[in-house]
Amino acid sequence: MSVPWIVMRSRNDAAILPRTLAGLRAQRHPFRLLVLDNASNDGSTALVRAAADRVVDIPDGAYVPGRVLNLGMRETDGERVVFLNSDCVPLHADWLETLLAGFDAPGVDAVFGRQVARSDCLPLFSKDTEETFGDGRAHARWRHCFSMAASAIRRETWEALPFDESLRYSEDVDWTWRARLRGGSIRYVAGARVEHSHNYSLAQYYRRQRGEGEAEAHIFRWSAWESSWLRYSLLPFARQVLGDLKFAVRRGALSAALHSPALRLVQMLGRRAGFEEGRAHASGTVR
Repeated sequence: MSVPWIVMRSRNDAAILPRTLAGLRAQRHPFRLLVLDNASNDGSTALVRAAADRVVDIPDGAYVPGRVLNLGMRETDGERVVFLNSDCVPLHADWLETLLAGFDAPGVDAVFGRQVARSDCLPLFSKDTEETFGDGRAHARWRHCFSMAASAIRRETWEALPFDESLRYSEDVDWTWRARLRGGSIRYVAGARVEHSHNYSLAQYYRRQRGEGEAEAHIFRWSAWESSWLRYSLLPFARQVLGDLKFAVRRGALSAALHSPALRLVQMLGRRAGFEEGRAHASGTVR
């Protein structure tokens, strides 16, 4: 089997990139590195040019997630292609080998690994990271879960299902959901661990939630109950605030308890606004 390519999307991550590249150099499994650099101006470009087998420049303003992922696939070869964001630090020398071992089960179209919050991650964002990933039991109950940040996909599946270039968010969720609908499977590899998290401002969090809500309206089918304010917005808000309070009590983290209502309100309103916008586009009422 050929040496796999790792495709890295990079933009202005010079503060973290040296650790990511050091984590890759420590890997026992051989690989080739393609970097898709999106107009970095913080010194990142020099770092990746010194480390990568190939660098492709993405001009400022030209970054569309699905389009860039499709480019990464076209610029590489091999049966399986690995994706690693430039701010995802592999935490052990067997990360790549462990991740690729997820394809050993039959019918697997894509695999994704565990993300662990950084030491400076705010408590509620750290909690969300652990709940989303962790041992995988929580997200196994969800309709669907996937993250491209540290993952790998099968080329044969991509050739049949290219990434959607119209989406600005959740293009990875869309792609893996479509793969599942055609009978494939997506596998979580908890043992393939990377360090990855973000501390969003409330404005940044609102924008992200709005983008993901709009994408969700496009990706999934929704019944009247599932799309209602009660089911889609209010119940998740109440459940998250309650969970945050329990977390704060266990950790003795008063700041998390105080931060929770505002954070979850922003999350709910952003998600709902995006969801409504996505549904309006889908119905043709927005021009």
